Parts: sequence; C-alpha cells; structure tokens
Amino acid sequence: MTNEGIKVSSIENCPVCNKEGKILYQNLKDRLFGAPGTWSLMYCADCDIAWLNPMPIPEDIPKLYTEYFTHEAYTPKGSFISGIKKRIKASILKSSYGYDIDGGNFFLGKLLSLIGPLEDIVGGSVMYLKSYDRGRILDVGCGNGLFLSWMKELGWEVVGVEPDEKAVKVAREEYGLEVYQGTLESIKFPDNSFDVITMSHVIEHVPDPLTLLYECKRILKPGGKLIVITPNIKSLGCSIFGKDWLHWDPPRHLFLFSPRSLRVYAEQAGFVVDKLRSSAKGALFMWWASKIIRRDGKLPGGLPKNLSLWLKVEGLIFLILEYVLCKMKDVGEELVMIAKKEV
Repeated sequence: MTNEGIKVSSIENCPVCNKEGKILYQNLKDRLFGAPGTWSLMYCADCDIAWLNPMPIPEDIPKLYTEYFTHEAYTPKGSFISGIKKRIKASILKSSYGYDIDGGNFFLGKLLSLIGPLEDIVGGSVMYLKSYDRGRILDVGCGNGLFLSWMKELGWEVVGVEPDEKAVKVAREEYGLEVYQGTLESIKFPDNSFDVITMSHVIEHVPDPLTLLYECKRILKPGGKLIVITPNIKSLGCSIFGKDWLHWDPPRHLFLFSPRSLRVYAEQAGFVVDKLRSSAKGALFMWWASKIIRRDGKLPGGLPKNLSLWLKVEGLIFLILEYVLCKMKDVGEELVMIAKKEV
C-alpha cells in the first residue's frame, strides 16, 4: 500500500486500547516542507491520543524529511541585543539552576526568574536539569548537537543519537561530540549507561513510542531521569486553530499526546512519573506559525518570516494568556515530563 510513493499501513485502531479510532481531520497535506501524500489524523477519546493514518512504514519515514530543517552549525551573533539575552540567560541559570556561568548575576537572575515565561524558556534550554544532576547525558534526536554542546560547556558528559547523516556530521565535526547515527534501538547501548536521557520533540516522530521508552529505561541507570518534551493536543493553541495547529505537522508527527496518554505510555514502560505539566514557552512561535498556516494553507520552510507588528503583538498577548491559564490547567503548547527509573 502506497501514498503518493510513500509505503504506508492503515492504522484504524487506537494504539493503546485497540478500539476503533475516530477521524479527527482528513485530506491533510504537508504544510511545511512539501513531503508527498494525503493524510488523516485519528483520535481515541478514551485514551486521549491522536495518530497519523495511514502510517508510513519505518523504512520510508526518511522520505518525509528530505526538505526538513537544515542542520548547519549555529554561529552566535555578536550584537548588543544578543549580549543582553546571554546575560539574562546566564543569570537565570545561575540563580534557578545552579550553573556558574560567566556574566551571570545571581540577584539579577532571582529578579528575572519572577517573570514566569522567561524563566520557563531559559529552563527549557537545559531541559530543566539542575547543576547537581550532572552526569552522563544522552540526547535522543540530537540534531546538529547544539544542545549537547551547550550542556558540555556546563560540565555534563554528553552523548547523542541522531538518524540524519548531515546532522551527525555537523555534531561531530563542528562541535567535536560523541554522536551515533541511527535510531536509539539500533545503537544498542549497554544496560545502565546514562544518568539522564533527554528527548525534545522526538517521541511524536517515532513509529513505536512504547518500544522507545522501554529502551530508554533499559539504558538508564537506576534512579536515572528521562525528560520528554512533546506537543500537547490539549493545548489552547490546538483548540483555537484546529486542523491548522502547527504541531499536527502531518506526515512527520506520527503520534501526539495529552498529559493522560503520555503518562500511560511512560508507566506502561515501567517509569515512575515524577512531574508532568504543560508549558507555554513555545506559544509565541506556535501562534505566528499557525496563523500563517490558517491564512495561506502552508508555511514553506517551517519558519515564519517578515511578521507584521500586529501578529507579533498578538503572539505576545497569547503567550501571556496561555502562561496564566497553565497555572490552572494543562493547556500549554508543550508537555514536559520528568520520569525516573526505579532504584
């Protein structure tokens, strides 16, 4: 069975309870990078999970990424504004996360941390890991290695896994990182290899999330942490934009989770969920992108450009609103899960 040259299989039933799913949206195209195919999104209300149908077979998934985000090395800008941003980041990481970074001021960080969205954005840059957590960290789906390079600077022993050959080359050659090409399951790390495993916007891309979580548990040390960030289908943005919500991202996002379904998956894999919340830190970008998708039907290249002043203001208002609502209900654009392997 093929879908415009992509080999696929039909997934009509819920991957959790095996009940027949309902069609959420249909006749969807890739709005960002022009991958072939016409797709539907299915939903199970009992399990609160959504999935792509038909589902690309694992061997053909790389065909969906031929025009995906570039993986060039990041070159920091030396502007006055970037200098201010760097000082703000260093200060918050010093006061809230214990990292002693040049240019960081503890008392300034304490003050800036009172601005909730700002603290959440900076915390996300270290996947909410404190300095006392430091050890051996594995980033699954590490891309060009920018995050691992940053964590290495902060004193972590870093390892990465990434399926994209070009990204792996950048991580190795530009940042000098230990990065393996392939899927996590294919690398076959020894048992109990890592203190922390991070996955930022990865689990929604894999054809078998439960198997991935089992593998994470196997290679984590007893007491080790798994940190997962993934889109939230219960977000405020999803409810506003419907089929135009950025994070549906057909056909690359294969499974999308609510707080309930992500917890179920983690617990089925044997993890103890320590924290599970939603975050509004991606709300600004989501608003811009989803508004353009609704207006134009697509967002070529996946990055909003030449934004109007009004759209920028709208996005800022939405970010603040979503952050406030997150205090009462998990309506943030992203889910943040911190789970542990039992000792």
